Amino acid sequence: MNEISLKKLMIVLLFICLGQAMLESAPVLAQTSPVKSSTASGQSSEPITLKDCLSKALKGNPLLAEARLGINAGEKSIDSAWGKHLPKLFLDANYTRRQDPWPYIPAQSNTISPHFSDEFSSWTLAMTLPIYQGGQVLNGVELAKIRKTLQEDTLAMTRNEIMANTVNTYNKILQIQSLREASQVSVTALENQQKNAQFLFNVGRIARADLLKVEVQLANERQRLLSMDEGLANMAGLLLYLMGEPAGGPAPVPVLSDRMTLPELTVDFDQGLITVQKKRPEYRMAMTGLREAEVNRNLARGKLFPTIGAFAGYSDQYGFSPWYREANWFAGFNLNLPLFEKSFYDELAKERILEEKAGKHLLAVENQLRLDLQTSLSSLKESKSRVLTAQKAIEQAEESFRIEQKKYASGAGAIVDLLFAQSAYVTAVANHSQSLFDYNAAIVSYRKVTGTLEDYLQ
Repeated sequence: MNEISLKKLMIVLLFICLGQAMLESAPVLAQTSPVKSSTASGQSSEPITLKDCLSKALKGNPLLAEARLGINAGEKSIDSAWGKHLPKLFLDANYTRRQDPWPYIPAQSNTISPHFSDEFSSWTLAMTLPIYQGGQVLNGVELAKIRKTLQEDTLAMTRNEIMANTVNTYNKILQIQSLREASQVSVTALENQQKNAQFLFNVGRIARADLLKVEVQLANERQRLLSMDEGLANMAGLLLYLMGEPAGGPAPVPVLSDRMTLPELTVDFDQGLITVQKKRPEYRMAMTGLREAEVNRNLARGKLFPTIGAFAGYSDQYGFSPWYREANWFAGFNLNLPLFEKSFYDELAKERILEEKAGKHLLAVENQLRLDLQTSLSSLKESKSRVLTAQKAIEQAEESFRIEQKKYASGAGAIVDLLFAQSAYVTAVANHSQSLFDYNAAIVSYRKVTGTLEDYLQ
């Protein structure tokens, strides 16, 4: 066998090995098994489900703890407002020393003279009881209850935000991990291609431009892989933050046991709107705000009504030089009738305007929620269609990539066509992963709009 025949045989064997290597390293479709991260930043040892993440977030996130404390404060506000129904008991005492004697007990008649002393003291035990306050006490209790309800709705709104962000972050990690796996396979294939292209260039079978194309493609894919590692680290840190865990350097990428799917969700605008009005905290807060404005108006109007109260007490007075003591008890009623105070009328007019404003705010919130509901329904429909289209694109790109591998391995194809086919396949995988994430994000948006994010805990 001469030298030329030997070289031809080596080239044929090289192409056969190249084709086999490419087939073995070809990218796979979207993952169908639990995802495990392999980034340089490390990973947690125990798999974690989405439900576990949500449970930890609802238990450990400090924003929720803050909102719960607001509810506890609201309960104490109710107790404080209701306590104004009860009588007030107070003790008043004093001691005085003067340079000149002072009539600490005034004259009671022409025959009973005052009592003088330069040193005297007294104490009084008194009780007051509100009988009628123009409805201000009752409205005060009602206002405290309304504000506690607002705190509860604030907690629900914060809870929804944290749950939605947790689900989206969890799914985003799944998406990036899926893309990273495809990118890693692409890097492995390109590294093999680069080695083979270098050998072919060395034996004069390809131009330097073909070798540079492979090297540039490999550099770009490695850069993409590095970006995905950074994205995974950032998403892992965000997930830990949502679960209430403090940041302490680069966060390990968790091992996620769930995976993104294409769940069926039956939706209806009219039924969804009914659910929105029942469960969406923003709508309930707007309704409660209207009720709060009404109570504030009643409070302002109550200031124009008379107030009636009762009082009773016991008082003891002492003079030291000369010594004298006198005790008295007292009891009675007091009536306060506001005849005219302009600020009361201005305040009432202001509260009426604020009540009308609250009504307009309720209408605006309802219109916004209708728009959000319609948008989420459209997003669900559009993103689901993109998932199905992207799935078909993956199948087509995978087949094209396989054909180009065969052609290149047999010597009938060009390196540039193979690189284009490989890039198209990676792009198809990325589009499918993004569309799948968008569909799951649309489901999160719909459940957030309708206030049904608790379904994720089932």
